Amino acid sequence: MPRIRESTLQEHRAKTLDQIIAAAETILRTGGRGRLTMAEVARRTNLARNSLYRYARDADQLCDMVMERHLPDWGHALEQALDQADGPHRTIEVWTRTNLEQAGMHGHGWLMNLYAEQHDEQLRQALIYGSPSNAHNPALQSDQSTDRHIQTLLNFHRQVNQPLIQAWTTLRPADPAMGVEVTRGIVQSGMRLIDALEQELATEQRQTRLTIIIGKVTACAKAVTATLTEGPTCA
Repeated sequence: MPRIRESTLQEHRAKTLDQIIAAAETILRTGGRGRLTMAEVARRTNLARNSLYRYARDADQLCDMVMERHLPDWGHALEQALDQADGPHRTIEVWTRTNLEQAGMHGHGWLMNLYAEQHDEQLRQALIYGSPSNAHNPALQSDQSTDRHIQTLLNFHRQVNQPLIQAWTTLRPADPAMGVEVTRGIVQSGMRLIDALEQELATEQRQTRLTIIIGKVTACAKAVTATLTEGPTCA
């Protein structure tokens, strides 16, 4: 049993849990969901496997813990920004900029992209749209694809994506999916650019580059929105 260095057992458990979640987050950031295992977290935290199971039953629950620590702040920031948006064009612009700002501020672009590791197209549609895009497809079944970490991610993506879906449904009622997919693709590309910024950069230099990326990518999203809404049918 690890030596307790804190003044109380409660403090010891809280500190150990922080170390476990930090290790899980590092793995998710650098290797993605497929690399997150109980064995790897135990190795990085110097915990015996049976000790780790006292804090989390499996890697899915560890993924929950990481996301639950970060996702509420992201969602709240987006809701606050969108409250100021007037009209669907402005909503798309603000949605793009705010998601990029959150990725740059907290380094959480990997959170938005965890769903990309799922190869189930029906699940992918659920994560983006909140439900399968094809109304004739059956609802998601209760299997490995719908473990708790997927449900947590599903709830987050539903919260984040719904304003974008509503904006594009207003602008392109016959085919909102094209706008949603293209906008998300632009944002995800921007997040990859942000993730690629060298951590060794001085704070001021990194902020300058970050501001440029956010500005340019947001401008791309605005240009695409204009292109996809030109013409009488927006087809």
